[in-house]
Amino acid sequence: MRIVLPLLLLLISGCAAAEEEAPQQVTVAGSKDPDWKPYRKMLDGLDAFDKYHALAPAGELRFVLRPQQPKLNAADLTLRIVGDSTNIDVPIAANATFSLPRDEAAAKDDADLRLSSKKGLYRWRPDIHTPGLPAGTRRLGDLRLECEVRWAVDKFDASFIKLAYLVPLGGVCHTSKSRVFYLTDFPIDGATLISGTRREKLSAERLDAQSHMRYAPPLYDQSWPDDTLIEFARATEVN
Repeated sequence: MRIVLPLLLLLISGCAAAEEEAPQQVTVAGSKDPDWKPYRKMLDGLDAFDKYHALAPAGELRFVLRPQQPKLNAADLTLRIVGDSTNIDVPIAANATFSLPRDEAAAKDDADLRLSSKKGLYRWRPDIHTPGLPAGTRRLGDLRLECEVRWAVDKFDASFIKLAYLVPLGGVCHTSKSRVFYLTDFPIDGATLISGTRREKLSAERLDAQSHMRYAPPLYDQSWPDDTLIEFARATEVN
């Protein structure tokens, strides 16, 4: 999941433009090491999951390790919560997902998550799935909940300027002025929102034409209920 903002909206940083102009994009960076966080910050994500669990009441909170280079294999990785007096093994499943336990002693110990990999080779992402969905779809409420978990962990690592802009809008998950990109498991040519008889294709600006594997659903738009499905059209040919 990557978060981008139109430059025309960052007026406090000196960038101004008319709203009808096509927005340029800027990445909202996290901390100096955005891939891994102190354990106590990850607990903020667990708290957000509990707070917003109604978005995906049948979903379970797991995290997934996403490789950042081709041919990386997470099968031999180990993950631990490590501090001065903390050493907790966090099992990684065969599908590269893990569940993070709550441990009050580890939080007080200012422990860190440590992955047995060189820095930058893997990133963590929330991974929440309501069971029983049709193949090739995602549920909008699941994605909204993933966003809440990610924002809870990352928000205090954003720059002061971006925080001053985002927080009054409710954060990245609640405003049309940001786009949160998610990855698909296969290349796509398009994506369609489906709720009852209502169907609407995602606009081209909400698809990544280069990778063919990223899309930005309208998380903020409450006219689409949480049970809305996003149906993906598999790409027949990718250049």
